[in-house]
Formats: sequence, C-alpha cells, structure tokens
Amino acid sequence: MCRILSYLGSPVLLEHLLYAPDSSLLNQTISARMLPLLNLAGFGMAAWDPASHEPAAPFRYRTTQVALFDRNLKALASKLHVSALLAHIRGVPYNSTVQINDQNVHPFRFDLVPLAMAHNGDLAGFRAIRFALADELKPDIARHIQGSTDSEWLYALTLSALEDPYRINTPAAILAAVRQALATVRRLRAEHGITHNSSVNLIFADGDNLIAVRFTFDFGRFDHGVLQGGTEYLSMWYTFGREYGLHDGEWKLVGGTAEADSIIVASEPLTRDFATWIEVPEYSALVVQSIDGRRVAQVHALEV
Repeated sequence: MCRILSYLGSPVLLEHLLYAPDSSLLNQTISARMLPLLNLAGFGMAAWDPASHEPAAPFRYRTTQVALFDRNLKALASKLHVSALLAHIRGVPYNSTVQINDQNVHPFRFDLVPLAMAHNGDLAGFRAIRFALADELKPDIARHIQGSTDSEWLYALTLSALEDPYRINTPAAILAAVRQALATVRRLRAEHGITHNSSVNLIFADGDNLIAVRFTFDFGRFDHGVLQGGTEYLSMWYTFGREYGLHDGEWKLVGGTAEADSIIVASEPLTRDFATWIEVPEYSALVVQSIDGRRVAQVHALEV
C-alpha cells in the first residue's frame, strides 16, 4: 500500500535512516514485513538539515523511480545530516487505472507552507466526494493541488482548517485541524452513502513538530473487495531515545524516554528487534514537540 518514515531529533546521517537498518524504508520497497506487496510507485522526502542554507526549509526529493536503485538518492543520503525527516514510498493497486507521476508522490508540501504530509491508506469513494471536498477548501490552498490522489486532498483539507497555514503552527492547532478534516470526510462519506473501509494513517512534519495519525473509517467493511495487504499495513510504530546509531548490532535509539531527544515514527519497525518500539494505538494521534531540549510525546484519542 505505502510505507512512511519520520524522524525528529538530534542530527543523524540520512543514510542511517533510509538504508542502514535491516528493515529500512528503502528495503521496504520490495520486502516490507507487514505488507506482502511491492511499493514501486515512487519515493519522496522532506528532510531538514540544520547546517544547510535556510534550515527551516527542507530538502525536497521526489521521483517515480524505484528508490532502492536510485544512485542520486544514495549519494544525497550520504551527505545530509537531518534533524527532521518525512519520507514515503508509494504503493498502489496493480492495475492500469493508477496514475504514476511526480505530482502524486508524497510527501506533499505546498509552496510557502511549512507543514508537510504523507499518507498510508486509501480513501474509498474519493471520486464521489472530491467535488464536495472542494467546497471545504480555502481557495488559496485549493489552487496548489496538482495531482489526482486522495492524499493530496486530505492534506489540502487539513491546511484549510488551519487559521494560518503559512506559518509554523502549534501542535494543538495542527491536531485541531486534523480532527476537523477527519470530521468533514466522515460527514461527506455519510452524505454519499460510502461505508467501505478507508485507512488514513497520516504523518505531518514541519521541522519542529511531528503529528502521527492512525485512523480508519468504517474498519472491517469490505463491501467492494478485501483489504489490500491485510490489517498489518494499517499499523504505525514509534521509538524514543537518543544517540541513534548501531548499538549491540541493531540500529536504534538508546536511553528510553527519560532523556529522549529524538523519535522515529514509521509504518513498521526498522529493525528485527521490536523491543524498543511501541505501536501507536488505533484511532489516535501521536503528538511530538520539543520542550527544553527534550522530545515529548502525547497520545490523543481521535473521536470524530
């Protein structure tokens, strides 16, 4: 379906996040453990390097090529030390109706908007509600939409719920916008009689904050087929700590939450050992922010 990786913390070499772990995001292109499908429809990332020019603006890289074999990405990953990352490999159904182009590659980040978003899932009945969704968007946000995915419209809907999407917003404001966006989609689905299972695992990042959403509309209703890849792909995991690197043969953060300065959130754990990873609960949002040099995370229930 798709796989997402996000990071917020002390600068680390990008290669150590994308390539080094045995179940790294790039390896999940062809061998994701929790998704028995290939993710061949593109790769994208927003990566914040504090040593770069204008560090508040991320490096952006998007390609429709299979990232595992992308030499340019490999070279870039060996040079960047990132303090924040949102990366995504795109998986799509195996049929000719799917559009593979740069405009549909995640993460999405509109011009002058700090907040980026990536999506793992599929909003069933999107074509039926797309034009109704248009009425919910701010005109200056709607004009940025270039692709054809439900994901980009979810992103635009969330931005439209922010009072000012063109500045760094507080985690509380972003979470409120997410709640409003999900409530709008639920209302429109009901108005159009859409009850098919639809997962909206979302991760938002702006270089300072990270919000990870695990949510599904009408879980278990597969009236038009079966869930692609099984229920495992709906998962989301995180791990806290400091000094990300190779420790005792595993790529991981150490030290636990007490002195944590870094966090990794991903569709599935990046290493064989799950012991340091925690699953994000269903129907909830993991909100991460910086307080006095530490990364603090809170889990909020999503009742919409």
